[in-house]
Amino acid sequence: MSNSRFKNTLSPLSRILPLEKGIPFNRKRFIFPFWHAVSDVPNSHLSQLYRVPTVSEFERDLDFLLKNFKSASIKDVLQYSQQPEILRPKLFFPTFDDGLAECFHIIAPILKRKGIDAAFFINPSFVDNKSLFHRHKASLILKAINENQFKLAEQKEAELLVKQEQPSKNLQEFLRRAVYTDHPLLDRVAAIFSIDFNHFLTSHQPYMTMAQIKELQADGFLIGAHSMDHREFFLSSEEEIYRQIIASMYFLIQEINPELKTFAFPFTDFKVLDSVFEKANQSKIWDLSFGTAGIKDEHIANHIQRIPMESGNFSNAKQLIRTEYIWYYLKTILGKNKVRRQ
Repeated sequence: MSNSRFKNTLSPLSRILPLEKGIPFNRKRFIFPFWHAVSDVPNSHLSQLYRVPTVSEFERDLDFLLKNFKSASIKDVLQYSQQPEILRPKLFFPTFDDGLAECFHIIAPILKRKGIDAAFFINPSFVDNKSLFHRHKASLILKAINENQFKLAEQKEAELLVKQEQPSKNLQEFLRRAVYTDHPLLDRVAAIFSIDFNHFLTSHQPYMTMAQIKELQADGFLIGAHSMDHREFFLSSEEEIYRQIIASMYFLIQEINPELKTFAFPFTDFKVLDSVFEKANQSKIWDLSFGTAGIKDEHIANHIQRIPMESGNFSNAKQLIRTEYIWYYLKTILGKNKVRRQ
């Protein structure tokens, strides 16, 4: 059974076990939830990827966190990474990936109003809406197909093109599993459907501009790197992973020069070799790095695992975080509570 299915079977327990009231795990009293976007308006480039919380849902989740945890500062995060074993108050530090425009227009104002510190991780290739993330391209096409916006002949042509290039997949499978190297095929499929990605970038401006990012930093938020173009590291060579880290961190330092140098792995840090972390730490590329494995024990000293908050199987932060704690407790009993990347 997959982890996600196992968590779903545990979710009913989250309604009756208020684990956040008395967390028995000293090293797990500090949590790091992360989101991508918040919006009351459907976003075609996101709608096929994950459930985007509404403003009221996001505020409700923040209120749950504020009631049961204390909002952490950037200094708290650094101290935790250096001494995770020390018993400390229950803390939370939210982070947001991909540098989406909603971070500036919606999320940051809510965080400021509630007095919550946070980090925003950006991809230099998307800043100022220079290019479109391959998963966002796929979502745009999928949404239009699902809404029957195209003629049958166009869909057949796109289906044939995908079969020629990737015989094991149909059009829907290709779009749902598209990876970085599929950029050219995504562009060709979009052309069949007369979807103009450049027009979307110009008219919708889905990502933050550099001016907006610098304004977030001026407001006290932490800005970190998230790779150059959000390619899948689990499909990349060690050399390519390191190049992506170096280039995005160099951009961050040149353009932002944050007080704390941070990097969040795109998608996941699964299959990233320890040698990548060792090399980055030895050359002092970053002060901290972040993964997405939920509540787990991490053996890399300055690498922190975060909790994904946009699972379509959980309706709120209370249910999701309680389930994470139950799952961590069971994994501890089974000896599977440690991160294993390889």
